[in-house]
Amino acid sequence: MLKSYIFLEVRVLLLSGVKAFCPCTYQADGVPQSCPVCRGETGAIPQLNPLAAQKAYTIARSLGCTLIPAPRYEKNTTTPELPPTYHLSQLSLKIGTDGFMDIVFHRRKKRIRITEIRIEEDAGRLTHSGGETRMDYSTAGMPSLRIRTEADFEIGEEAEVFLSDLRCRIQYLELISGVPVESVIRCNAHVALAPYPEYPRSFVKLRNLNSFNFVRKAINVELSRQEEIITNGGTVLPESRLWNETKNATESFQKRKQEAKARFVALEGIPPYTPGPEVLQVLENLTVELPESRRNRFIEQYGLSLPLAEFICDEKSRADYFEAVTALGVEPRDLAQWMSSYIVKEFRRLGTTPFESALTPERLASIFKMLREKRIHGGIAKQTITAVLEEKKDPEAIIGERGWEQLTDKEIISTIVDKVIQDNPQEVRRVREGDARPIRFLTGRIMRESGGLAEPTLVKEILKEKLSVSLVYVLSMGGAISGKTSEDGTVESGDERILRELLSDKIRDSRIRFESIQVGRILSEEIIPSDWAALITTISERINSGTANGIVVAHGTDTLPYTAALLYWLFADAGVPIVLAASSTSPDRSPEAAQTMGKAIQLAMEKERGVYVVYGGTVLSPLNLKFERIGSDGFRNWNMRSPIFSGSSLLTGPLEADQYVITQLLEEAVNSMCIIKIYPGLRSDYLTVLMDQGVRTFFLELYDTGTAGFREGPYSLRRALTIGRKKQVRFYCTSQQEGLVDFSGYSTSRELWKEGAVPMGAYTTESVVARYLAASIIADSDEERAELMEQAGPELL
Repeated sequence: MLKSYIFLEVRVLLLSGVKAFCPCTYQADGVPQSCPVCRGETGAIPQLNPLAAQKAYTIARSLGCTLIPAPRYEKNTTTPELPPTYHLSQLSLKIGTDGFMDIVFHRRKKRIRITEIRIEEDAGRLTHSGGETRMDYSTAGMPSLRIRTEADFEIGEEAEVFLSDLRCRIQYLELISGVPVESVIRCNAHVALAPYPEYPRSFVKLRNLNSFNFVRKAINVELSRQEEIITNGGTVLPESRLWNETKNATESFQKRKQEAKARFVALEGIPPYTPGPEVLQVLENLTVELPESRRNRFIEQYGLSLPLAEFICDEKSRADYFEAVTALGVEPRDLAQWMSSYIVKEFRRLGTTPFESALTPERLASIFKMLREKRIHGGIAKQTITAVLEEKKDPEAIIGERGWEQLTDKEIISTIVDKVIQDNPQEVRRVREGDARPIRFLTGRIMRESGGLAEPTLVKEILKEKLSVSLVYVLSMGGAISGKTSEDGTVESGDERILRELLSDKIRDSRIRFESIQVGRILSEEIIPSDWAALITTISERINSGTANGIVVAHGTDTLPYTAALLYWLFADAGVPIVLAASSTSPDRSPEAAQTMGKAIQLAMEKERGVYVVYGGTVLSPLNLKFERIGSDGFRNWNMRSPIFSGSSLLTGPLEADQYVITQLLEEAVNSMCIIKIYPGLRSDYLTVLMDQGVRTFFLELYDTGTAGFREGPYSLRRALTIGRKKQVRFYCTSQQEGLVDFSGYSTSRELWKEGAVPMGAYTTESVVARYLAASIIADSDEERAELMEQAGPELL
């Protein structure tokens, strides 16, 4: 078995007008200055740039390094030669060792060790254009921090995460101003494969990788190249290679000696560097809250989900802005949703930053206050934010000038509602007789009478109050709960007539409305994507109309775990309770169906929000619902301390797509996915055949906590996962047993993780598939869907 070993040499330019070890400017009027130190003359005394020293020591301290008290100046004998007009001292100062930074990739936490940190001079960089490689010396001599890690990386994704986290950390330290931090970070990656447990004798150096994305791609492509060479009996030669983005390949640049690495020679007779008070005081006063700590605090203090906390804390100015706005009374979770979905996009579109923009915290807080007071709705809020940014005006002035303020005076709206009720007696009579459909017509008339300014939610509340309408909709999706038993004992799918008879006493209550979703007479195992689309659309329409105080869905048992979780991921925070009711027997065989419907309707009338499942007299969570046995106690929630009914859905607003569009999205998702239960002797080529047939997402049900066979040969999953990774196929892993999938306990788990499989924690297969379907409806791209899949949900265990 081959194991990958990767270490990074990261260069961070410490922006300064002078060189690292002398007061010369590194470039003036196109001609660099020089002095005895620059020219490397014997006996010349270096003078470490104080500003560079402050920045370098601050980064070293933030990475947990052991600082060297009196580091000695050394000469890097491997520094490349420069043209005659440029001069480098070749000096190097090792200021710290034994640091670390923790990273998380695919939910797996890992510690990356920092071997050493050095202050050096930048030697320029390679640039690639028009098929040619050139040297850019514009930064030659600039102070540069060289961070060398241990060979703790195994795949390119880890290196990309490390660099992104390093960027974020340096940004929080506020050491680089005027340019994006990522623009001053460059990287060399050293890559090798070796038979486990041997350590590689030499590494291939990937030079001058100028973007984090290139680092990931170049490492992964190089690993594949080396594996192919070794597998075919060849030997990987030590060399330097360059990344060719156009060809998606690494290319040989120059040969290297097997033991080639930077060599340092201590300067004799030169006193060591002793950090002065300007450096020591900075270190003593270093109290910056770093990104990871701030993310954790935002989750605990503001109740943000991990994805929202990561987004807000990705930039210090963004997190500072968030806290400045919340300090003015804005609800944190609402603000975080608005920032992630709209506000930050507007900042980027206009090329500004939070505190530089015209949308000051006070102005944004005033917009949220108007939203809270229902003076404006969400669409107007977006228009106002854009107008403030573009016109640099106060929100109140913009709304006043354009007449955007909503009508929220209850007495005035009530007068309009009374007039519309009086002018439309037939529609009012139909509503009072149980037909809710005219409510939309009446609402439209009220909005027209108000010139479109009446606050819609208030209109619906007043109209429902005046018409004494408080509705619980009962929707039928077939199943045994509305079925009947034939003479031979088999259960036949029911229809709305059976369910209507079951609810006859309930329907006499004017608050209950029965509707059948037009999917035909089906048992739940017959459900297809278009049926889900019909259900989702109907629920969404009832919620958006404002007429629903609760929704009950009569459903079968076979696909109940999928439908329940799907509705949770879409409507968990919709503000209307949704209750799924299912029975193990048909109404003609036992009172179970009638009792279940009664309890479901009661829940829908009592609860304010959430998604619930009623089965066998028990109220269950829609997540991790597992069928275990036939009978009224057949379902149980796996991996759950206590039932979860409400939380954060994947939607950030009303679901606006129509039934046809949702059907298309669901069919596309279902047609490109496959659930595979791992079993002894599963051939990996089965998966590759499915990939050839268009499957782009696999849900792998693994053994126990996340193990699978990686024994070499046709039964190893490695080949299938490797091929899938190259084809951008995604693998989400759940367990066949009750328990947590975290990829931490077995070597085979690590192999799964290395090949890009994502452990889905405590979620069951059904809940994960349902999340995938919900994400497919919401996401605009495969990448966004993948992000939604990896976002942490509620803690189950």
